[in-house]
Formats: sequence, C-alpha cells, structure tokens
Amino acid sequence: MRAEELKLDELVKFSEGLLSLHGRRLIIHDMHAFGQFRKDLIDMAGVEYARRILTRFGYYEGQADAAAMKRIFKWEDRTEWLKAGARLQSMSGVAKTQLKIISLDEIEKKCHIEVQWHESGEVEEHLSQFGQSDNPVCWILAGYASGYCSFCLGFKVFFIERKCRGAGSRICMAEGKDEKSWGGELRKYISYFEAEDIQLKVDALTKELQKKDRELSKQKLKLDTLERKAELDAVEVHSASFRKVLEMVSRVARFDTSVLITGESGTGKEVVSRYIHRLSPRHGKNFIAVNCGALPETLLEGELFGYKAGAFTGAVRDRIGLLEQADKGTVLLDEIGEVSQEIQVKLLRALQEREIVRLGENIPRKIDVRIIAATNRNLNDDIEKGRFREDLYYRLAVVIIELPPLRDRKEDILPLARNLVGKVSKKLKLPSLKLDAKCLDYLMEYDWPGNVRELENVLERAAVFSGDGAIMPEHLPKNLVSTAIRSESFKGGTLESVEREYILSILEKTGGNKTRAAKILGIGTATLWRKLKEMGENRK
Repeated sequence: MRAEELKLDELVKFSEGLLSLHGRRLIIHDMHAFGQFRKDLIDMAGVEYARRILTRFGYYEGQADAAAMKRIFKWEDRTEWLKAGARLQSMSGVAKTQLKIISLDEIEKKCHIEVQWHESGEVEEHLSQFGQSDNPVCWILAGYASGYCSFCLGFKVFFIERKCRGAGSRICMAEGKDEKSWGGELRKYISYFEAEDIQLKVDALTKELQKKDRELSKQKLKLDTLERKAELDAVEVHSASFRKVLEMVSRVARFDTSVLITGESGTGKEVVSRYIHRLSPRHGKNFIAVNCGALPETLLEGELFGYKAGAFTGAVRDRIGLLEQADKGTVLLDEIGEVSQEIQVKLLRALQEREIVRLGENIPRKIDVRIIAATNRNLNDDIEKGRFREDLYYRLAVVIIELPPLRDRKEDILPLARNLVGKVSKKLKLPSLKLDAKCLDYLMEYDWPGNVRELENVLERAAVFSGDGAIMPEHLPKNLVSTAIRSESFKGGTLESVEREYILSILEKTGGNKTRAAKILGIGTATLWRKLKEMGENRK
C-alpha cells in the first residue's frame, strides 16, 4: 500500500449518528467553536499550559492514526507509512500537508524530517480569536506529526515549528528530529510533549480495536448468511508500462493507419481499441467489434464482406457486410489469429485495395474504414508454423501495441478496482456500494491471471454478496484471499514453523473464525482444532 492510494470513503464509514475509522469512532468539529475553546483554554490556563494540552492532544491523535494505519494496511515500506500521516491530515481538512524525509537511519535511530502545512485550520482558529501572534501557533499539528512519526519509527521524534502563517510567515513549516539530534535546543520544547504514557494507551486501544474488528467481521458473515467496459480516461494510470501504452494510443489515433493490439485475455484490448477510435478523426462514425474466433468460417465471411441473396442456403436477401456498414468508421477484428487462410486472403485484399467483394457477387465495392486487429496469440509463431499469412501480418501490424498483464502493473489495480466498483454500483443499482479498505491488500497481492476482466468479475460477485453495499474481504473469492495470506505469511524455516505461521495468519485474517479458516486451509474443522491444540494456540 502507498500513501497516495488512500481514499477517504474507503477509510471512514459515514452513517447517521456514527463516523467510524474501522472501529475507531470519529467526530467532526467546527473550526470556530474549536477556536473559542482555544481562547477559553488560554484565558483560563495561560498560553504555556494551553500549548501543552493542545500539543499532547495532537500527539495522541497522531499515535492513534499511525496505529490504525498499521492495523488496516500492509505498507510498501516505512516511508509510505510515514507519508500516510500527511495524507490523513490533508483528507481530514486540518491542512494541506506535505512531508519530506531529508534523512532516516533506523539502525542509529536518527531522522530529519520536514513538514509543510498549507492553509492550516489551526492558524485560522488562532487568528479568528487573537489575531497575529509573535510565535508559531500550530501546536496540535506539531504534536500530531511528533506522535505519528514516533509510533512509526519506534523512537521519539519531536517536531518544532520554524515558520507559521499565524506569526506572519507565508507558510507553516516544522522540522522533526530524534531527541539526540536536537541536542540542547529541545529543552525549552520538551515540556509540551511529556507523553510517556501515550504509547501504552495507543497499544491497548489498538488491541481492543483489533478484537472489535474480528467481532464485526463475524457479525457481517452472519448477516450475509441470513440475507443470502471501462473508459480509460476515467481511470487513474500510475504504472509506467500502461502510461507508455496510452502515449502510443494518443500518437497513433490521429493517423489512419492499421494497428495490431496484442496481450493476454482480459487485458482490455477492445477497450483500448474503442479509445483509439474515440481519439481519432473517425470518432463520430461507427465502431464495430467482430469476434473472429466466435463464428464459423462461412458465417464470419458473410458477416465481414456481406452477401447477395441466394449466395448460400438461408441467404434470402442481400446483406451489407460489417466492413461496409462501418463506412468512415473503425472495425476491430478481435482474435484475428483464429481466422482461416481463405478469409486471411480476402482480408489482405481489403487492406491493400480498400475494396471488398460480397459473397455471390463479382463486383468490387470500395470501403473507407480503419482496421484494428487484436489477438492473444503469438502471430510470429503462427507465421513460422504456416497458420497465419506473413503478408497479412505486415499489413495489420503497421503499429503494434502490446498491453501488459495486470500482474505487471500493480500500481493500477486500486484505481481500476475503484472505477469498476463505480460501474458495478450502477449496473446492480447499489448507489452506496464501496470497496472497504481491508480489501485493498488482498487485491494488490493477487496475480490476476484473468487480468482486468477477472478483476471486474470478482468485484461484481463481491457486490452481489455485500449485504449493506460495502465489499469486505469475506465477500472476495476464497482462492484470492488465501493467495494473499500465503504471500505475506511465508517467511521460510522448517516445515512445522511454516505450517504454524500459515495457520495463524489465516486465523488472523478470518478474525479467528475457525470454520472459515478450515475451509481456506482445505481441512476439516476438527483437524484445525487438533493442530491448534498441538501448537498450544487453541484460543477458546
């Protein structure tokens, strides 16, 4: 998981009377009301004590958010976990936060981190009550950054605000360092933190929330038992390989040249073909897709080139072929590698002469159409084996666009999944359908042999079984979940230790549900109980 992939509606459950971050209750407070609270606190307790309280408040909130991010996600690395804190602040509206790691040495427990807060809500609160200050006023934000980074790194990190819009600067900026790196400069700030007990409280809260998560998972399973193609420009593309594909598409679309699109089944060859058509000068005309592998030879020939009445049994009237129907438009010949040698010859003539002859006629008819071909076969191998004409290949493959499989562009899985959930919600009339954040790691770990088509089918199936419109891990296919668990649980070692790690990992993922765990393991419930007893892990 990466910080930039966090989405608010997947993290927070919004319902009347309750906002929840996976079991941790949230509230929304008004900026002006909190500004008044800040004023009362300063008036009653003084600036120093008020700053200490608000800094500690921020510190605790930062620790709690860091713990939640650890509990919910498996991060790509510690840097992404750190950046998630800045992303959370931005999503919650307290400030537009940018975090820069200048240096980090986890072995020596040293760090130097810089954070910038744009449009700080805390500054607005302070200015509304006191006007401009002589000193920085982002006390909660500095406390939050300190608490969050301290939890992530496992050693104390303290942020000191160097610039503040509340004190006349253009932006708010704070530096974060470990205690040793700060040296004597930290002495006048350390009293604002004094949060030795916070770590223990956060750890205890995290364990309680994990227990609550397991209980909620069990309840949702009970309720489920009782209740028993994509537009490319709408999807964010992060992978370099698919960005390269889109760059090629945007270049080739303008020119009226033949294109061959290759790639595994389900990678989106027809979607890319439609995208080429939509960007081309022919975009206002017909786009016709023909699955060449789905029709017998005689039917395919008649569909493509048309026929005259009486040309064969059942041809009771003249029929215009698809190559004529698509006049001034685009035709996609999908699965081109499946067509017979006879039809290959006719296609070659159509491409060379820009004319076709209907079945039962000998009159050439001019066509004005762009041809895009697609295949999941290796046509060079077919040429060597005599199954595909080399001259036709070179006519079709003026430009070749190879679509990478989904497993080779992991960065695109989450934006694709979110886009597909939106489509499924419209198709199934589930307006509140959303993807729960706990599903994200499972989707990222799976290899998707069926590519985008498989992803779409998995999400539609999960949506059907989602009781309240939220797709949870228990709605995903068993093989998908077990694959993800295996990939993260295997660490090597003896056969006995590997078995132990695997069983315990599955139990954790299923919220302690032994029946579900046994199904994933492919063993009986009694066998699972026996193995747990042997391991001394039978938690009744």
